[in-house]
Amino acid sequence: MEESKLKWGIIGAGIIAQKMIDALRQNRDSELIAIASKSAEKAAIFAERNRVPISCSYDEIVNNNDIDVIYVATTHNFHFENVKLAMEHGKHVLVEKAFTVNGEEAEELAAIAKGNNLFLMEAIWVRFLPSYKLLKKKLTEGIVGDVKQINITFGRFIPPKYEKRLNDPDLAGGVTLDMGIYPISFICFLLGELPSEVKATSVFSSSGVDMTADYLFKFPSGALASINTSYGLYLNNNATLYGSKGYIDFPDFQEGESFTAHIHNGTNTPEPGILISEKNNSNGFIYQVKEVVRCIRNGETESPVIPHQETIGIMKIMDKIRDQWGFKYPFEE
Repeated sequence: MEESKLKWGIIGAGIIAQKMIDALRQNRDSELIAIASKSAEKAAIFAERNRVPISCSYDEIVNNNDIDVIYVATTHNFHFENVKLAMEHGKHVLVEKAFTVNGEEAEELAAIAKGNNLFLMEAIWVRFLPSYKLLKKKLTEGIVGDVKQINITFGRFIPPKYEKRLNDPDLAGGVTLDMGIYPISFICFLLGELPSEVKATSVFSSSGVDMTADYLFKFPSGALASINTSYGLYLNNNATLYGSKGYIDFPDFQEGESFTAHIHNGTNTPEPGILISEKNNSNGFIYQVKEVVRCIRNGETESPVIPHQETIGIMKIMDKIRDQWGFKYPFEE
């Protein structure tokens, strides 16, 4: 007997919700039935444009008994209250990154999910890309030996449609929560551990949020990592992973499909590079949707790919980074 489809609702009628709608429609086990916004007019326009059956308020969507899981696609500052509202009404939740604004909020949401036997996951969609999985597999197999150093640059000039959100302290703007989280999460995923030491520096925008930032991490394994990120500079979105037996170049690390392994076996003469490729779907969100469906159907409250403790740990890393700058958002004071 065929299982019934998971019924989805989305809180937040913005740009990121558009990409999720396409991903949900590519998943045969999912059906999107409602979109919610604080503005009834915005919800109605968005629902009509995207052929979503129901447009409604936040209260209406969490009280809709037909909905199994809610995707929270609002700005960072609203994630905590939106996720909490959904789970208090018995909904499973996928929440856009960053999970919350700080580690304390993250711990509270994870506790609510556990206490109510509900699935909860941060939408770090790149974690589920086939190319990421292949890179992790190759590293685990020891293709370049023990990873000792990772360097990542990740930055772009932001398009006008994102300027307000990234520059606004009241919306929890800034490069760390919006862009820095990707390379931080990437490194923790590949190494399978959280950093034991964190150092960071930044340049702030005229609006008072971190615009360009550098992070330095040391991990319990002894690996070191450096990250340069910015929404005010064009940076090469590349990752280089140096191991004891070789190194890997991963161009366009966020969505890239190919990486090159250079093996030297402890000498100063690397062999010709080995190109390794794995194709990703043009909408990378489809893989996280598949994982949400799998977990909920199996009765799991978290995904082993990005478990709650790791999500909380990464939020606390970003807390440490902001603490070093003396940077709190107005609503955190």
